[in-house]
Amino acid sequence: MSALDTGPPVSVPPRAAHHTVTPVMRSQVRALEPTLARICSYHLGFTDEHGAPSGTDGGKLTRAGLMLTAADGLGLRPQDVRCQAAALELLHNSTLIHDDIIDTDELRRGRPAAWKVFGAGPAILAGDALQALALRMVVDDPGPGRVAVSAVFAEATELVLAGQARELTVRLGPGTGVAEYDRIVTEKTSALLECALVTPAVRAGGPAPVVAALRGAGRHLGLAFQILNDVEDIWGDPAVTGKPVRSDIERRNPSFPVLAALTAGGPAAARLDRLWHADDTSAAHVAEIVALVEESGGRRTAEERSRGHLDAALEHLARAELSPPATAGLTALFHRIVHRKPAA
Repeated sequence: MSALDTGPPVSVPPRAAHHTVTPVMRSQVRALEPTLARICSYHLGFTDEHGAPSGTDGGKLTRAGLMLTAADGLGLRPQDVRCQAAALELLHNSTLIHDDIIDTDELRRGRPAAWKVFGAGPAILAGDALQALALRMVVDDPGPGRVAVSAVFAEATELVLAGQARELTVRLGPGTGVAEYDRIVTEKTSALLECALVTPAVRAGGPAPVVAALRGAGRHLGLAFQILNDVEDIWGDPAVTGKPVRSDIERRNPSFPVLAALTAGGPAAARLDRLWHADDTSAAHVAEIVALVEESGGRRTAEERSRGHLDAALEHLARAELSPPATAGLTALFHRIVHRKPAA
């Protein structure tokens, strides 16, 4: 672990993450089978549906930014985790391709999802290809801690798949409560954020308490993000989220605000329960559900719970004892991730 640095905050800006990670992502995806490369390149924003350059650069690279900043706080150079950061972004994008198919979401980052352009079957294979590519990149990297880092990635992949399966098979509602929701989010969302923060510590041979603190920070960060993301899915601006609002309600997929409202008790919660189980997806019916969720306190409870998890994430981060600039940078990144604040 490096000596403490008292220089300016390190919050790795998106341009720096793109400069470090995007070339690796591009070169690795180009080497895939041509059809899969075309679909993956489209999904990542590198090309349009015809394969022509699109002028965009692969999304926000949130997880890469977390990994690069944590690496700096542990005395590593960007090139020490460049391959792992690129692999994590590819692994994350594999889950997005599959999520869009499972949820029948037609938009991703403000344009048609890959499955809408190329078909569900080819898009499934493209998601599989990104997952396999990410794991191969980590396994093939010759740097220190390769076996332990590979195990971190394998565990994260298993957790994401388990969370996705649980989301499909467990019927969330008043009977299951928030605990099952937390378990799903911890597996499906937090796992990759934990991977982003833990990988540099494992790479640097950091002590167990540092690894545990960073893992806890990632777990709570994922919960804070997902709960507030659930709020935005109901009351957010599609221009910011890049996806239509209230689709979860139309599908009767109970997000955190709905679960909190259903378990709140009182007349509004009782009426919400009846409307929730009614076979009606009309705009008026959905609007009434939204109004009842807010009246029952679901939105307020969700926002409070998200703030609590963000505070817990920052407490765990402080226990990791990274360099002060990296801690400040990660604190800024945590806030941006949860609140979708644009980077400076």
